[in-house]
Amino acid sequence: MINIKFDDRKIQDKKIIELSNAVIKIVQDATNIPEVFVYADSPRIKIGVAPIEIFVEMSASKVPDKEELFEEIKNKLSDWKKINGFEYPITITLTPMNWKFEVGI
Repeated sequence: MINIKFDDRKIQDKKIIELSNAVIKIVQDATNIPEVFVYADSPRIKIGVAPIEIFVEMSASKVPDKEELFEEIKNKLSDWKKINGFEYPITITLTPMNWKFEVGI
């Protein structure tokens, strides 16, 4: 699951949609997990926030090497930003989760 928080006073929705689609593909490629999705929103109240924050949460069992996966996602995201002229700074967090879930109950 990817959660993107952004400051809508600085960034338009269409840019976040563009970023969301790119991040889905980057995470799919880095993890070989096809079921990747994004929730993106701008909080109503924002105090001292970064322009864009990306939180990647996934089952800890899918993350054999957190540092390696983080570097791969970060580098691919940086490359995408350069290629697409995406000028906004991004903060990214990778969080392996010890959760249990079932889809489609």
